[in-house]
Amino acid sequence: MSSARPRAAFIAALTVVALAGIMVGRAVTQSRAELETAEGYRHEGRLSRAIEHYRRSLRWSFPLSPFRREAISGLESVAVELEEAGDVDGALLALRSLVGGVAASRFMYSRPHPQAERAKDDIARLLALGGGAPIDANLGMDELSADQRRLLDRAASPHPLFGTLLLLGFAVWIGSVVLVINRGFDTTGKLLWPAARAPLFGALGGLVSFVVGLLFA
Repeated sequence: MSSARPRAAFIAALTVVALAGIMVGRAVTQSRAELETAEGYRHEGRLSRAIEHYRRSLRWSFPLSPFRREAISGLESVAVELEEAGDVDGALLALRSLVGGVAASRFMYSRPHPQAERAKDDIARLLALGGGAPIDANLGMDELSADQRRLLDRAASPHPLFGTLLLLGFAVWIGSVVLVINRGFDTTGKLLWPAARAPLFGALGGLVSFVVGLLFA
């Protein structure tokens, strides 16, 4: 029994590492393929299709990815090109794809991305150029732009703190329940209170943390 547990733990760890390697490998190949497709469409002058594939490349993000930076730069330059050509809607699509792609691949504690923040400024400026709703008819260009920027700055869910509480609480809850099942009962099914007490309190604390995180994340 004592030798079986380390072997099972080793197999489980090896499985996790293998799955992580497969996921990273898939992200690398897909991000590169989408980026190459985007560049191809851009050289053909089919910028709307290029935007679509830049966005897909950006969403296949992984740590230290060189393709992420290239996709962001591609969307920035396409937005500039379309704006200079008078295609404001196309420029907005590129900028929104940049902001959305960065948001979709963020971590809970990610800092604001400088290029995404710059893209938000450009989105607010372009939207202000098109005028606002009738209720905003008396607002100047700077005021319209500032209003649009405030809308873009709304906090994105999940909240980092409550998201952490949710995930940790769920892990503690499930782990504690497993400990209760494995250690809190004897062979006849009778509850062993001294052995089950700590895991039960852990399960209760984990459940509370999970519920609080779920409510406020």
